[in-house]
Amino acid sequence: MNLQDYYDTVMRLSHGIVVTLDLDGSIIHGNTLLETLTGYSLRELAGEDWFETFIDEERREDARSQVLSMAGEQGVSSLSGSIRARGGNKVYIDWNLKALTDTSDEVVSILCVGKDVTEHMLRQKGLLRERFTLMERNKELKCLFDISMLISDSRQELDDILRRIVNLLPSGFQRPGRTHVSLIVDNDAWQTPDYEPSEFCLEEPIVIGDKRRGTLKIAVTGRKRGFRKKVFLEDEHNLLATAAQQVAVIVSKRETRLAKEKLEQQLRQADRLAKIGQFSAGVAHEINEPLANILGFAQLALQTKGLPEQVTADLGNIVDSSLHAREVIRKLMFFSRQLPPQFVPTDLNEIIEQALRITEANAKRYGIEVVRDFDLSLPEVNADPQHIKQVVVNLVANAIQAMEQGGTLTIRTVNHKDDAYILVEDTGPGIPPEQLKQIFTPFFSTKDVDKGTGLGLSVVHGIVDAHGGFIQVHSDPGQGTRVEVAFPCQKNSENIEE
Repeated sequence: MNLQDYYDTVMRLSHGIVVTLDLDGSIIHGNTLLETLTGYSLRELAGEDWFETFIDEERREDARSQVLSMAGEQGVSSLSGSIRARGGNKVYIDWNLKALTDTSDEVVSILCVGKDVTEHMLRQKGLLRERFTLMERNKELKCLFDISMLISDSRQELDDILRRIVNLLPSGFQRPGRTHVSLIVDNDAWQTPDYEPSEFCLEEPIVIGDKRRGTLKIAVTGRKRGFRKKVFLEDEHNLLATAAQQVAVIVSKRETRLAKEKLEQQLRQADRLAKIGQFSAGVAHEINEPLANILGFAQLALQTKGLPEQVTADLGNIVDSSLHAREVIRKLMFFSRQLPPQFVPTDLNEIIEQALRITEANAKRYGIEVVRDFDLSLPEVNADPQHIKQVVVNLVANAIQAMEQGGTLTIRTVNHKDDAYILVEDTGPGIPPEQLKQIFTPFFSTKDVDKGTGLGLSVVHGIVDAHGGFIQVHSDPGQGTRVEVAFPCQKNSENIEE
């Protein structure tokens, strides 16, 4: 039997790839299936280096060492790998290798018999990709579910919800440990620990009511510059966009709820003030007439000659108490707007000076320095001089009572954008935040029972509001108090009804 013919026949009839390599890795022989899979003819392959021809450069030396090391092993060795065909396609092969020896048992070549498993490998890789995609999708859906659960919990503060959303988001991405999140809404920011900008970054705007209010960013760290593999999946882009929409929804809902609560509070306050005003007006009218009689008769009685000293003192107390009660009724009538303002062009600097002449003596008694700082360019305002004087007297009286140990009272006027401002500042102990919220509430007072009615600032607020102006109080404990009152100048207040 011709051994060469026998060998060639076996090579042709083999259902696998058959190739023989020498100990340098050069191709000695191969079968037709090798030609079919690789696109090279046996004539072309004869004598060529197998590893230079078919193995990618980055794997070439490792593959050469692995295959040639099997030349010294007994029996059949197995390994799996891939080769690059002539057209560039990758072919996956399971190999069985056997060292061939000569008559003196010296290894002279390596017989390699392989099976094409490309279809199986591609199918397996496809399944792995699908499995990976499903796992990633499951992570993204769980992340969105957790975010929706956070949003549905109305008991949490908005700051806590947004912080937890930021900390949840990395769990929905491929590389949670290297994924960092930054959320900015208006002037507030939330970030995961160790957040830093990265070349690999996704960004989505936070849009609320057609207005961009912030940004949600995802940054992946630990990747080399120029890394080509896809860093973010398409679903991850969608996840970030959905998360940005969820943030916009929760912020919008909270702002809407707060606005609604504020409006409801204002309506309740307005209703309460209206009822108090009606009640105050009724009380003032009922008490005013008998009080006038008491005051009148007491003053007449004091004119009687020869009254005992005790009787004179008692009548004096009656007159003082009646005058105090009349002042309270006057404040009630101001508060209930039973004394409508009479609008005339008014010089605020002059009215303030008149009010200070009334209160300055009391300030000196407490050792308080009164500082005037009037803006001579102040425009005239359309106002009721008596009502404005009542505003200044009340504000100055409050400031004096706050500085019983002495201090500085500063009265300023400012012309700003054609509006006239009155600023009353003291160096007293200030107002605690919890009391600052209630200072305009009728009958609310921090003073002793015999030192205030709690109507002063309510009256001031009513007068300022009737003049189309506004009032603000700024105070910090230990830092004193500043009251700002603004009135529109005469040309800006022509539409105010008398």
